[in-house]
Amino acid sequence: MNNLVATALAAMQARALPFVRSPSALFEGIAARKKLTIEFISGISIRDVLVTGGLLLLLLMSAIGVVYSSHMVRQLFAEHAQLLEQKDHLQLEWAQLLLEQSAWSAPTRIENVAREELQMVLPPAEQVELIGGDR
Repeated sequence: MNNLVATALAAMQARALPFVRSPSALFEGIAARKKLTIEFISGISIRDVLVTGGLLLLLLMSAIGVVYSSHMVRQLFAEHAQLLEQKDHLQLEWAQLLLEQSAWSAPTRIENVAREELQMVLPPAEQVELIGGDR
């Protein structure tokens, strides 16, 4: 089995595949990355960290603001729909009240109530006096 692995490794190295490396090359690569990371971190100033932190804080606050405003828009839209429904109901009720008022105040109804409930009668024409107007 070891022979087979060694043969496969030799064949891959003969083809010069870039992804096949020896263990020592892998360790050297890891060490170089670690050194690069340390150099990168040591090159960052406190000002850069504070600016980045401030920008991240502003980004977070902006995201929270967007979520809050979306929530408020949904709430207000639902309230608006409810108020429109209430307005329609009140307009219907107002129309019914106007119709009822016109029915109660019809001249024929008033005359019937005066005649039947109050026993009122029209006076004879000789007893009617007109007041005001041109003389």
